[in-house]
Amino acid sequence: MEEEIRLTNDLVFQRVFGKVGNESITEAFLEKVLGIEIESLTLDTNKRLIGERLEDKIGRVDVKAILNNGTKVIIEMQVARYKYMAKRLLYYWSQTYIGDLKRGKEYDILNKTIAILISVEELEETKGIEKYHTKWEIREEENINKKLTEDLEIHIIELSKFKEGQEIRPEDNWIRALKSKGVDEMKKISELDKQIKEMKEELERITADPELREKYYQREKNLRDALSWIKAEREEAREEGREEGREEGIKEKAKEIVLNMYKEKVKIEDICRFTGLARKEVENIIELERAADF
Repeated sequence: MEEEIRLTNDLVFQRVFGKVGNESITEAFLEKVLGIEIESLTLDTNKRLIGERLEDKIGRVDVKAILNNGTKVIIEMQVARYKYMAKRLLYYWSQTYIGDLKRGKEYDILNKTIAILISVEELEETKGIEKYHTKWEIREEENINKKLTEDLEIHIIELSKFKEGQEIRPEDNWIRALKSKGVDEMKKISELDKQIKEMKEELERITADPELREKYYQREKNLRDALSWIKAEREEAREEGREEGREEGIKEKAKEIVLNMYKEKVKIEDICRFTGLARKEVENIIELERAADF
């Protein structure tokens, strides 16, 4: 029996929240998470983040929306915690924030930018904080009520920290839906909210589409391979020096995962995201393989 398709898969998450036509779903979700009323929003289908210089890192977010007041919102779904998650999130925020600033333009055209990270696992950076939803801003050290700017706002939602009855937040039902194991488990939740019902119906359409379902299962396989490699890397870090040749074995496993994902036409930025490897490392593995084939 095939496993049910879950919203925590990034392909599915992008399809549900980032697909033009699903604005009402994304709008309702953001209203609950951000605690604001949204008159309307536009989903930006160009989710690539490119710096000004050729050597700048290229990123890609799962969902990018522009609210009616000009505020930009990016959403990232992450199944596993990788190295430098906070730095990567801040980088994505910064590239989105400056995206509209062209040479000769004044800084006043920059709009507030909100980054939302949804992580299945607990992050290293938030260990010791019990609540599942944290909000981060720039505030003065001794005058915590004084913000330097309203333009920077980051939300981190850790699904593993969500516990029934622990705290009551407006977005609780959405978190239950995101944590659900598929359409069947989402039915009761969808009865409580019109937009969650729309989300469930979109998930049903994905489930019924053979091509999308195949992409989902392939992505899950790639993710499991990547997670296995990450787990091995973590164990290696703990057992460093205990086993000869372990580092070389991990490198070979990483190479195998990268090449398998590349053959399945997974984008390089997604390979980097799954494996935690730098873009240059991934490109080097691919180029060496091409040279060997030649």
